[in-house]
Amino acid sequence: MPRFRFVVSKGEVYRKTQKEKKIRFKRKYILYAFVIWIVASVLVFLAREYISNYFFSAQLPQLQVENYKRILIFAPHCDDETLSSAGVIQRALLAGSKIKVVVMTNGDGFTRAAGQNFGKIRLSPDDYIRFGYLRQNETIHALEDLGLRREDIIFLGYPDRGLRFLWEKYFDSKVGYFNPLTRTFKSPYSNSYQRGVEYKGINVVKNIQSIIKSFEPDLIIYPYSRDQHPDHWATSAFVKFSILTLNYKCEEWQYLVHRGDWPTPFGKHPQMYLVPPFKLAFTDTKWYQVPLDDYMIERKSNSISDYHSQMKVMRGFLEAFVRQNELFAKLDSRDAKKYEGDNLFSDKYLVSKEPTHDIWSLIFEKGADIEAIFAAHDSKNIYIGIKMVGSAKKLISYYLHIRAFEDYKYLGRMYVLVSGSKMNVIKAMTSPAFSAQNSKMYRRKNQIEIVFPKKDLQNPNMLYLSVRTEFLGRQLDRSAWKVVKLK
Repeated sequence: MPRFRFVVSKGEVYRKTQKEKKIRFKRKYILYAFVIWIVASVLVFLAREYISNYFFSAQLPQLQVENYKRILIFAPHCDDETLSSAGVIQRALLAGSKIKVVVMTNGDGFTRAAGQNFGKIRLSPDDYIRFGYLRQNETIHALEDLGLRREDIIFLGYPDRGLRFLWEKYFDSKVGYFNPLTRTFKSPYSNSYQRGVEYKGINVVKNIQSIIKSFEPDLIIYPYSRDQHPDHWATSAFVKFSILTLNYKCEEWQYLVHRGDWPTPFGKHPQMYLVPPFKLAFTDTKWYQVPLDDYMIERKSNSISDYHSQMKVMRGFLEAFVRQNELFAKLDSRDAKKYEGDNLFSDKYLVSKEPTHDIWSLIFEKGADIEAIFAAHDSKNIYIGIKMVGSAKKLISYYLHIRAFEDYKYLGRMYVLVSGSKMNVIKAMTSPAFSAQNSKMYRRKNQIEIVFPKKDLQNPNMLYLSVRTEFLGRQLDRSAWKVVKLK
């Protein structure tokens, strides 16, 4: 249809055709609908979190800190122990209990905070180390304000933002991990638990085991396995692995710090409660709380304020942990049942129920959203099932990480990659090496089944395993590390 035009003194003006008007209207409609969808999603999220706050706060059973005489707390960074357990520390000290806090890293890799504290855009390796010492001093002041002594605080000195690599890639490798920020292969800190310790996962395990054996705790508190921060879930994996290899018997509590926009809302709201994120409330985790009185809440708030370097950049997040209670989780091990040749993906073989639709990107990549993990075994084979929300896509990579044990004796580990219609062993860092030569893999829509001959894994009777999904090298989802006993 031809355009209509008429001439005015300052030039030509074109009237839009009916077709162009319709296209413009459709674009506006799509834009408005998208904005409305985002606003509605945010409102639903906030409403859900507020409702769950009041609902779950009344439902959460209480833990009795006073029942434990020797408490060991692990923190990935300087401040995590205060955010998660300042109230526990106060209650335990009042009951006469002994407490030790182990800080895995010195938090020296927080570039934004270091730059803001030193007034620099470009930081040198010495700046990062100096920032690590600064954060150590903040931890000492914060914990002393809660009643702990300096000798009750242990700094391991491992690399901030590097614990995941020590757990996965540099666990038992010949070459240690290189920290690109401090430019070191070893801890540069003079007060590390093992001075000059090389950045290897096996050294982390040895340090943790040494501390557990010397302190002999009856309660160990460490990060929640489904925490989204790599240093946090890796700390959880290291601590649990150390407990398993020692076959150490004690109570275990896990705490959550990083999970999307949790705790909601940010800022100081001491009248509210810490409750599990809505998506995590209906998994296989059991949630508990430790209530705090007004005096404990005030002391916790003051201790958090001692972290000046962090308050400058994330005050609202830190203060969100000043609530009426502290939140803890318990994840039990699961027994893999005898396989009867039926459907592996039935509830009787379920060993891990994962939260779904809890990351925005997974709304559009449902084939990467892990829903559940299943496990079974018979006299010859081990059967592992991975179930996704949507169909397992060929462009998505699925990684299964297995660590095998026989009567708590560590046998070794294996990385398995499922990509397209193929299954490959990425790493088998064991002696003798595991083999997947006789293993089989089956894909059915949103299900992946892998069958391992027991003899190829040195006949284990317990597995420690996790699954993660990636697209073009970018992680999309990751399951909790889970202990599965083959009984």
